This record gives sequence, C-alpha cells and structure tokens, in this order.
Amino acid sequence: MSRIVIYENILRMLITSAFPIALVFEMSRFRSRRKARAAMTAVFLAAGSVNVVLFLLAGHERMKQLYAVILFVPCILYLLAASKDWLSQHLFNFFTAVNAVYFVSILSHFITGGELKEGNGAVWQDAVVRGLLSLLILFLFARYLRSPYQFLAANMKKGSWRVFAVIPFCFFALVMFLGLYPHVRTDNLPAVTFLYVILCFVYYIIYQVYRSTYELLTLQRNAELLESQSLALMKQIEAVRTNERELAVYRHDMRHYLSNIIVQLREGKTKEALEVLKGRFDELDRPLHLSAYCKNPIVNATLALYLKRAEEAGIQVSVDCDIPEVLPVDSAELAIVLANAVENAVHACAKRPEDARKQIKVRCVSRPQMIVEVVNTYDGTVDFDENSLPRAEDDGHGTGTQSILAFARKYNAFLSYKTEGDMFYMRVLVNYD
Repeated sequence: MSRIVIYENILRMLITSAFPIALVFEMSRFRSRRKARAAMTAVFLAAGSVNVVLFLLAGHERMKQLYAVILFVPCILYLLAASKDWLSQHLFNFFTAVNAVYFVSILSHFITGGELKEGNGAVWQDAVVRGLLSLLILFLFARYLRSPYQFLAANMKKGSWRVFAVIPFCFFALVMFLGLYPHVRTDNLPAVTFLYVILCFVYYIIYQVYRSTYELLTLQRNAELLESQSLALMKQIEAVRTNERELAVYRHDMRHYLSNIIVQLREGKTKEALEVLKGRFDELDRPLHLSAYCKNPIVNATLALYLKRAEEAGIQVSVDCDIPEVLPVDSAELAIVLANAVENAVHACAKRPEDARKQIKVRCVSRPQMIVEVVNTYDGTVDFDENSLPRAEDDGHGTGTQSILAFARKYNAFLSYKTEGDMFYMRVLVNYD
C-alpha cells in the first residue's frame, strides 16, 4: 500500500471517528457545553489516534471490527461523568450515531460506485463523500431536531429510554454479524443495505413517537397554564365581589359617620370630628384585594396570580403594563407567554443565595408595537443554544421557553434573550404591520 493511500485511509478514519462523536455531543445534554466541547474533542483525538495506530499495525479489517469498541469506551465513560442523561440515553445516542456512520458508509459506497481498491483514487473520494454526508446529517439534526429531542430527553421516563436503546443496539449487532464478523464480508452488502432501509423506517416511527410525545407535553403544559389562568380569573372575580361588598358596607356606614360628624361639629366638638374623619381616611388607604396591572382581564389575572407567587417567595416585583382590553393577538396566548416568563424568572431568582437581591420587572407596551419584557436577577450561569435560546438546566424545565418560542413564530414576533451583569432579559416584540 502506497504512502498516499495510507494517508487517504487515515483521513477517512478520522472523519469516520469525528462524525459519531459530534453527533453524540449534539444529542446529549451537558451541564456545561463549553467544557463538554473541549472534552469531546479530546475523546475524538484519543479514539482517532487508537484507530490510526490499529490500522497501521493490524490492518484495515481489524480496525473495522474494533472501531465501535474503541469509540464506545472513552465516549460512554465521559458521558457518564459529564452528561445529565441516563445510561439508557447514552446507549441510544451512541448506537444511533454508530449506525449513522455505517449508513453514511453504505451511501458513500453507492455514490462512489463501490470501487475502493488500492490505487484507483477512490479512497479520498469516499472520504470526501463521507465528510459531506456527515456534515449534512449534523446540520439537519442541529437545525431541526436537537431542541425538541433534548426537550424530550429531559421529560421522557427512564423506562421508555430503556426500550428505545435496545433498537439501535440490535441493528448494530446485526450489522456486525452480517458484515464484519468473523471477517469483513462484502457479499452481504445487499442484506445490510436492506437492514438500514428498515432502520430508517424504524427511526421514522420513533420520530413520530417523539413528536407526538412532544406535542402532548406541550398541550399538557398549556392546559396547566389555562387552568392557572382560570384560577386567577376566579380569584380576580372573588376579589371584585369582596371589594363590592366592602364598598356597600362602607357606603352604608358612611351615612352614620357623616351624621355623627355633623352633630359633633354643631356641638363644637371639632377635635372629636377630626378623629372620626382621620379614621375614615385610614380605611381609604387600605389596599384593595384586586390587583390591577392592566385593562386586559386575562392578562391582568395571570399577572396577579404569578406575581403574587413571586412576592410570596420574597422576590421584589415591579410592573409597568399597558395592555388594552382588545388586542391584535390572542389574549390567552399572550397571558401564557407572561406566565411562562414570570415562572422562569421566579425559578432563576430561587437559585440565588438567600441574602442576594431578587427582583422581577415586567414591562408591557402596546403601541406602536407590542413589547413584552420580563427582567429578573439570576445566578450568573446560563447556557444559550445556537438560536440564542436559554437551555434548560434541570429535568422538567424548558417547556415554557418552547411555548414562548411557539408564540413568537405564530405572530412573526422578534424574541430575544440576553444577560447584563446579574440581570436576565426576555423580550418579545410583535409588529402589528
């Protein structure tokens, strides 16, 4: 084998090693993606180096047979140490990535015409095709699938992942048996190809299950928020009724107080009359049971409920909300955005030390464009994805951010998140044009 062909094979091996590690990285949830990116690079360098050495010392066939094992050990060990996922999720991600490698290899085999013999120049072509296909798969996953996939990874039950992990492993084992053990075989290529066609359908079914589960979880979340809105409206209605009853009692008693004041003034008892008036003014200074943040009843009720929870948690709250009764957007959907944003803000404030400042500011403007802004203090640690959306750090969280994103997409609104010092900003801008 010439030196050029050796270099071409090494290039192909490095591409084949980098792709599954990168895909596993995209599929997994890490506590710190910056540190994880550096560590996964180290995993790639280690696994790639071992594969190269094995290729040079034992040959291409032996390297193919041990390829998955060489990737598996460092990759799984690091995932167990740094990722927030379960072991069953690691296995699903890893064997899915390895199956993707073999699928790319088969596609490249057919694209290049299946002529990979030494000296015909097809090895570097195969490496280039594999690299392009790998980049395409990584782009499609990162662009369309990573956010919902990681959301489901945080919300699906552990038992479901155990079942899902068996599927890619079984296909991987079949490919090993048909194509690589006890020696590399090319006569079974049609069977292996058909196997991966079946695997594509299986993954399509898994995708549909994921999608249905994602939509179900989103509907459940929205139902919970609607229930909270209904509860908030009921509390607002009860507060209005309480204020009306107190006002009726106050008006009834006021006649007696005024009569008493008139009698005292006629008798020259000015001091006593002033004391009675002072007591009435003190009653007028008492806060109403009804929290009036804006004119829109649904938005006002939602803010009253969630901001009250924030105040009960010891968080300083300030509100400047100019939302009219009639809106160009659905009031219930806007209320859900505010509920999610305030709930996320409360969750962020709760992570701060007890003696730290905890504050939430809500600002809403309805003209000339609608601007909804929620600002809160946070602990200084937040990780943004490639779309500048905050990643959920804990299991069970992240639904609210996805719901806000869905609102922004529906109304073609501008959604932005940013941090300044110890403050976290969430802003939604809806253009009426």
